[in-house]
Amino acid sequence: MTKVMLSTLELSDIKKVVEEALENKLKNLNQPEKESLKLLSRKDTAELLCISLPTLHDWTKTGIVKAHRIGNRILYKLDEVTQALKSIQTSNGRGLSC
Repeated sequence: MTKVMLSTLELSDIKKVVEEALENKLKNLNQPEKESLKLLSRKDTAELLCISLPTLHDWTKTGIVKAHRIGNRILYKLDEVTQALKSIQTSNGRGLSC
């Protein structure tokens, strides 16, 4: 922890430093939330997973990938898709190659 001599700093300078530090912390906290809220269409999700749309439908029905219905659209959360991608184990061990 850094020690600061308060007698040599103006109150306005201290206020600026504290505000800047708080702004940086808040920016860093909000960024992961925005990324986790990103929604993907069925087509985008299938492309990300390197699978066909019928396979994505099967994976959704079996619970491998979780889908969210909004109105008449089926959307997928990016963080849930990436988590599913990490948990999927390929049978040949070569991984995905699209």
